[in-house]
Amino acid sequence: MKKFLLFLSLIFITTSYGQNIAFDFSFIKAEDIGAYDRNLKSKFQKVNQAYIDAGQILGWHVWKVVNGPQFPYTHLAVAIYDLENSDEDFEAPKWTELFPDLTEEELEEWGEKNAENRKIVFTTQVKNVAEVLQKGVTAYPDIAVCNFMKAKHGYYKSYEDYEKLNTKSISSNSLRKGWSLAKRIDNPGTDVSWTHFTVDWFDSYQDFLKTSSGPSVDWGTSSQGKKFMNLRDLTHRVAFRKFIFLNKE
Repeated sequence: MKKFLLFLSLIFITTSYGQNIAFDFSFIKAEDIGAYDRNLKSKFQKVNQAYIDAGQILGWHVWKVVNGPQFPYTHLAVAIYDLENSDEDFEAPKWTELFPDLTEEELEEWGEKNAENRKIVFTTQVKNVAEVLQKGVTAYPDIAVCNFMKAKHGYYKSYEDYEKLNTKSISSNSLRKGWSLAKRIDNPGTDVSWTHFTVDWFDSYQDFLKTSSGPSVDWGTSSQGKKFMNLRDLTHRVAFRKFIFLNKE
């Protein structure tokens, strides 16, 4: 049971939720990050907890971009849901009931200010393909380093199989605490910037920097590197820090 609850808390481990679990990704750009963070904590966290309690979603997570002013977004919001229940009618929680101290006019004014402060840059849906955790890991890592990949068209399965083949386990002395592979399910055609992503999990951003600060190597000259390069392109990498993490009990 303890092991099951551990897996239930991890964002990309769909084996705990079931095989029909999907993740709604919303990449968000906030102008005033501090103000948006307060809105997430004071308003959206309570609203999404109500969605979880009502059975509409299984979880809601928010991640913040680490050291990435060059990226067009500052936050990543993730809603977890069961595809089998996605067409069911749920009664949305009423904001006036969740926030009885605020009038409807005050909530509308707050909503307008929040909308002015943040922009939803991009949305997509993904499903988990595989994951590996370091033995003994009992807490969800704070840092998720996402490597966005564009698999060669027509070779998605070959790419996924080769990724899984090359990450069967993580050594006990590694700073990397876990690894995940996910695929997009909304638009897998050729006119997309990425089709898959892998995640390297770390306890701290410093641990990630330590693993990537070693001597440069011509990885593409090895047989493994050549195989990967024939199957996919690494488009970009983004590090995220866990900010809010709600799951169904």
